[in-house]
Amino acid sequence: MAKTSNARQDAVEAAVRLFRTQGYSATGLTQLLEESGAPKGSFYFHFPGGKEQLALEALQVFGSELRGRIQRRAAATSPGDEPAFVRALFEATARELEASDYTAGCVASNLGGELSSGNRTIADAVNGAVQSWVEAIADGVANRFETREAAVTYAATVMASLSGMRTMARAQRSTAMFAAIAEVLINGLPAVKAAAS
Repeated sequence: MAKTSNARQDAVEAAVRLFRTQGYSATGLTQLLEESGAPKGSFYFHFPGGKEQLALEALQVFGSELRGRIQRRAAATSPGDEPAFVRALFEATARELEASDYTAGCVASNLGGELSSGNRTIADAVNGAVQSWVEAIADGVANRFETREAAVTYAATVMASLSGMRTMARAQRSTAMFAAIAEVLINGLPAVKAAAS
């Protein structure tokens, strides 16, 4: 039983790695099987929906892990120091890119860019993952905003900037602009709200 469970998990983890670095279309079933070590005969047992089902599960795993990292950074931020939270998001993304030699893409961006225009299931899953990240960022900056809507709008701007910076950094092989973009976004944060008397 454990072997079956591991084979499924290994396939999903291999898919996360490969979809991040080379995208969906460039990742073939043979490579997925080789990377995961899963026997070919078991693939459709675990993923009767084929490669698309594997992509959806990889996105779910990647999305959950990233949301957890955002939430942990928010929890580690002192109240009133939301700028430190925003900086931490950019610093962590920059460090991850450098450590991966600029290969660490985003599963949601890659799947969304390749498949979402013609695949409603993938588009909905990508949207769900991204919205969960936006909500987690909004939670981390909520104390600075009068309304949840304003916090979510700001968080969406942060998320879009992180995504764009990741793409630029991979192309330029440089994270030099990350800190500067973080500061632009921090300058857009409102002052700390006065405590109610």
